[in-house]
Amino acid sequence: MKKNYLLVIFTFILFSCHKDESNQDLYDYSFFDKSELTINSQEGSYMKYGVIDTGENLVFEYRFDKYFENAKAMADAGYFETVRFEIDSDLDKFSYSDEELINIKAVLTKYCYCGFTPSDLKNGNPKGTISGEKISNNKWNININITFYGDEEKVINGSFTMH
Repeated sequence: MKKNYLLVIFTFILFSCHKDESNQDLYDYSFFDKSELTINSQEGSYMKYGVIDTGENLVFEYRFDKYFENAKAMADAGYFETVRFEIDSDLDKFSYSDEELINIKAVLTKYCYCGFTPSDLKNGNPKGTISGEKISNNKWNININITFYGDEEKVINGSFTMH
């Protein structure tokens, strides 16, 4: 009888403990004044990296972070991506499409514990449209509908605020 009682207690403890498997997604829409976007690449990878430096333009950044609560201490504890581009700081409204996206340095960068093996498909320039309108000195409404790296479509609509 005593063994059965201990088994019931152990079973109760085992089932009352559960892991929180919830994921946490974070979205950030921001822009940087007096900035410039520099595009870097790494040998052996198709991924391009947009680095924000000091400059004379506006640099816009959409950022998506996905953390896996049960893996925060691990190398693959999350997935992060940014879409960045720059425009002339004198503009109040803009629209850029296809080949024009190269001039504004539109770039998708992914950060994860994964590889980005080069392929002919991934070497293409971004295709699509980015448009925006200045709402105030600290806020822009931006619409992004671009395919990066040949097959990675991003549709982003949001209010970007000054960082």
